[in-house]
Amino acid sequence: MNRPTLDIINTPQRNRMTVAFRAILVIPHAIVLNIWDNLTQIISVVQWFIILFTGKRNKSIWTLQSSWLSYAARVESYGALLYDKWPSFGEPTADDVIRYSFEYEENASRASNFFRIILVIPAFFVYMFLVFCGVFVAVVSWFAILFTGRHLQGMFNFLLKVIRYSMSIRAYMALMTDEYPTTRVQPAAIAPRPATNWAPPTV
Repeated sequence: MNRPTLDIINTPQRNRMTVAFRAILVIPHAIVLNIWDNLTQIISVVQWFIILFTGKRNKSIWTLQSSWLSYAARVESYGALLYDKWPSFGEPTADDVIRYSFEYEENASRASNFFRIILVIPAFFVYMFLVFCGVFVAVVSWFAILFTGRHLQGMFNFLLKVIRYSMSIRAYMALMTDEYPTTRVQPAAIAPRPATNWAPPTV
């Protein structure tokens, strides 16, 4: 089983202007994301029946859902002040500081799929609590960035954890994975730098 991974680089100097008007700047993306959310709910119902009868996920549906989840990650992260670059409406660009990764898994649990709407209830309460705390931290971060031009690492890390949990519960609800949402630290989505093999110089 697997879950989506998300990493964002906390840039040392933030754009005060875009942060100041972030609540306005994010509106077009919020509208598009809401439309895409509704579409995803419809195709998730189709996926539910496919899994129920075959025990497998339809890859075409999953791929469309993954594009939606990637976009949701960029929009929510932008709205949460985690980065300043205007999100693209399509696929992410090469210079994005945000890295999203999610691997397709064909086999799915029929039982977990059938009772998904019930199983997700505890995770949903955790999600609501995290969102409540996240809004408070985001407001404090907004003032901190306006006055200092920097996003304190502790607040940045907490908001990133909220967005990661949001991605996990979205993926779980959309039947993209059978792995239950968790607040545990995830594997890094950004590939680590290759180790350098050092050897003493030969004479």
